[in-house]
Amino acid sequence: DDNINDEELQIAKKAKKHLLKNFVNPPTIHILAHLCATNESKLKIIFKKVYKMTIYNYVQKLRLEKANMLLKDKILNIGEIAKDVGYKHQGHFSKLFFETYGIYPKDLLKN
Repeated sequence: DDNINDEELQIAKKAKKHLLKNFVNPPTIHILAHLCATNESKLKIIFKKVYKMTIYNYVQKLRLEKANMLLKDKILNIGEIAKDVGYKHQGHFSKLFFETYGIYPKDLLKN
């Protein structure tokens, strides 16, 4: 509906594939653009056009989905989970998790 052409779709899919593989430690926008054979601003515009979210938001979504699964397993503690999905600070992770799911990770572990 946004008139996405084949080239744009290929670039977006390639970027998504790289991010899916490396969301814990994602490449910089500069490196990702290079991997997708485009420039940074074009990559950001195309990604948002195709997936209706920024690259940063997509990485965050992947990290939080993985964290949600790990929390449900109840094997790791919150600090370990935060680190495993790519967050250096547990507090920041907990805040983002709450903003996304409406529950704090510690409350999910208790249930």
